Amino acid sequence: MKLKTKLSLIAAAGLTLLAAQSQAQGVNVYGRMVMSANQVETGTTNKVNELRDNASRLGFRGTEDLGGGMAALYGLEMGISADSGITTTPTFRNSYVALRGAWGTMAMGRLDSANPTGSPIYSQITSLSHFAPNDAGATATSTSMQNARNRTSDSIGYASPKMGDFIVRARVYFRGAGTVAQPEDAAKSTDLGVDYQSGAVKAAIGYSKDTRVGGLINNDFNEKWQLGINFQIQKEWDVYAISGTDTYKNTSTTRKDVEYTQLGTSYTMGKHKFVLNNFQRDVQSSLTGVRKKNQLSYQYFLSKQTDLQAFIDKDSVDSSKTNVQVRAIGLGIRQNF
Repeated sequence: MKLKTKLSLIAAAGLTLLAAQSQAQGVNVYGRMVMSANQVETGTTNKVNELRDNASRLGFRGTEDLGGGMAALYGLEMGISADSGITTTPTFRNSYVALRGAWGTMAMGRLDSANPTGSPIYSQITSLSHFAPNDAGATATSTSMQNARNRTSDSIGYASPKMGDFIVRARVYFRGAGTVAQPEDAAKSTDLGVDYQSGAVKAAIGYSKDTRVGGLINNDFNEKWQLGINFQIQKEWDVYAISGTDTYKNTSTTRKDVEYTQLGTSYTMGKHKFVLNNFQRDVQSSLTGVRKKNQLSYQYFLSKQTDLQAFIDKDSVDSSKTNVQVRAIGLGIRQNF
């Protein structure tokens, strides 16, 4: 018993020293756990009850002051499926090293909106709109409805310093297989974004372009234009709209231009938050299909770090098909640390 007590004290002391050393070096350990119990009904015959993770994560990031107004930044963020205890594939959501100076910030690695340069397209969505309540699980929208191009490997990103009311973001990334037969730069993507904020108004414009050695293949994404605006009616209430057009190398049976829209509003009253979103996106694989998604969520904030969640989500999936609608309701909890 005494031996176990001594070992416990030694372990506690060791963890305390490691934490103190990490803080001294400017390392920040952070993360979140988000779980929900959902009922998901597909069509009229398939109903499933599930316990589902909603993008839980564990991350490490830090800063080193290099003097002269320069700083080095770095980060590793691991994706965790909290319902099963396994890590996501790939394991790290982001992994980067960056430099920051008066000229702005440059980062290299696997980049997403959590890296210091942000994500040119996705960061606009998170700035202008609200998720209902998570961009994951049954309520995920940025990938399926808006092609937000958030998390990319083999990337170089840049974010300008604030220039008046504007910030400019840019990112280039390679999408080739990275093999002898297909080098990393066999396929390349470029994203650009300009964000504006002044008073009660936020707005953004984004552009994306894909290229491939030898030309795009059928139904490859080609380019994107995205516009968005958010207006704060009161401190507790805002409304927003995002619209875009994705173009593809289409065939005779698929679309060239895919248009999408999001209209939404968020209202916060003390510890209570309500979000209502309506999405619509053309189905690229169909000449007539349209996908519509409606969401309503409620959050009750137990603290700044912990909230209870409830949501209803209805997804038409593809109007050109029958019996494919997905309806989901869920109750969950999120804890940030």
